[in-house]
Amino acid sequence: MGDAVDDAYEKSKANAERMASDPNVVDVIPIALTSRLKELKGDIDVQYAKLIKNPYLAPHIVDDFKSTLMQTVAILIEHDIPLQDPTKKRTVEDIVTEGLAELGGMLGAKGAVAAMKAKRTFRERWNEFRQQDDFEIFQDPQTDDYYFIDPETGEEVDCDEYGEPIWEDN
Repeated sequence: MGDAVDDAYEKSKANAERMASDPNVVDVIPIALTSRLKELKGDIDVQYAKLIKNPYLAPHIVDDFKSTLMQTVAILIEHDIPLQDPTKKRTVEDIVTEGLAELGGMLGAKGAVAAMKAKRTFRERWNEFRQQDDFEIFQDPQTDDYYFIDPETGEEVDCDEYGEPIWEDN
């Protein structure tokens, strides 16, 4: 299945690049895609209405949200719509947040609370690390990329201008 997803991604990426490079290209959005996306939006609206009416239904409704999201991803892939911005660099916090959210979903309410506490602890420790006297952000004059030297390993770590480490999603 990974190969089909990779192929669809590469095809949609090439199509997006072609459209971006030629301002005269106009892509017509298929009616079936628009229709299905409206149906899925309706499903999400109903799920939120149920959640607002009774938040204690969350353990049951969250599975419906996940299912609707996966259906949305599937329909977008079917129509060669790119799902990732190739220029967006993911930070360590993005990765930690996604991982903790998934872990919280697997462990239930208590797991979600533990995951949020873990994220807060991670953020506090990261800020302590950044406050150290030997933490300095450098900018490469040739590429304008930012980096810092990890005091423990001595290695360069790519980061944004605020010192947030960056992980490139290839």
